[in-house]
Amino acid sequence: MDLSIILMIFGIVLILFSFFMKSSTKKIEQDVEELSISIFQETNNLKRRLKMVEEELLLEPEFQVKSPKAQNQKVQQVMQAVQQAASQSSIKPVQTTQSAKPIHQIIVSQVLELNKQGLAIPDISMRSNLTEEQVRQVLANGGR
Repeated sequence: MDLSIILMIFGIVLILFSFFMKSSTKKIEQDVEELSISIFQETNNLKRRLKMVEEELLLEPEFQVKSPKAQNQKVQQVMQAVQQAASQSSIKPVQTTQSAKPIHQIIVSQVLELNKQGLAIPDISMRSNLTEEQVRQVLANGGR
């Protein structure tokens, strides 16, 4: 027998043998597909949870922390926002019925916001630099 015939027979045997072997690429493809599906499911799960958390945060704006430090920080943030808004816009002052000194609309909104947060009239008076009577008038008029 010639060497070329032996090599040809050996090659044919290997080709036939390869047809009967299990393909490892099919197993790898299946594993990759399962992995991609599980990652897709996990990301959808995380998106759904994130959406729920965002909705909770948006639905509970009246949530208040009981500690006075956190409440004071929130009041300070509101006051800073009010001051910034007042400096950036030209808002016409609102006249109270008994006082000759006009009260700016921005201070009126500050008083209303502090009242919504549950502060007492003396505290609102101190933080807004108004008298207690002026605060009562603003609250009674509802900001008008």
